[in-house]
Amino acid sequence: MALASKPVVANLSKLQSQSTSNATSFVQKAAIAALAGSQDCVAAFRAEIHRFARLHVIQDPRHPNVTCTNPTALSTFTPTFCLLRQRLHKTATEMATRLLHEAHVVTVPGEAFGTAEHLRISYPLTKPNIDEGTRRMGEFLTGLK
Repeated sequence: MALASKPVVANLSKLQSQSTSNATSFVQKAAIAALAGSQDCVAAFRAEIHRFARLHVIQDPRHPNVTCTNPTALSTFTPTFCLLRQRLHKTATEMATRLLHEAHVVTVPGEAFGTAEHLRISYPLTKPNIDEGTRRMGEFLTGLK
C-alpha cells in the first residue's frame, strides 16, 4: 500500500504489475531443464525468429504514419504509431481497442510500458498468420486516412 499523489501511484502500479508477475513452478522447472540441456538448437531457433520478425514489420509506403523498430526481444517488437502524435487517436489504448474490434488484431497498449505512442505486437510463428495479421493491420491503417 502507498500513500502518494495520483501520478506516483500510477507509476508504482506499473512497476508492481511488471515485477510481481511470475512464471508458474512447472515453467520454472522447464526453464532449468532447457538451460541445462543441449544448446545446439538455440542459434537455429534465433535465426528463424528473426526471419519471422522481419516478415512482420510493417514498412509500407502506403502507411507513412507507421514506423517499426527491428525486434530485439525474442517474440515481440514495438512499432511506433505516429498516428497517435497526429491526434487521430488520443492513446495507444484507443488504437489497440480499435485494432482488436475492427481488424481483429491483438496488441498491447504502450501505456503498460510507459509510452502512449507505441503498441506491442507478438508475432505468430507461421508465415500465413504473419501475412494475415499484417494484411489486417494494413487495411485498418489505410481506412484511417
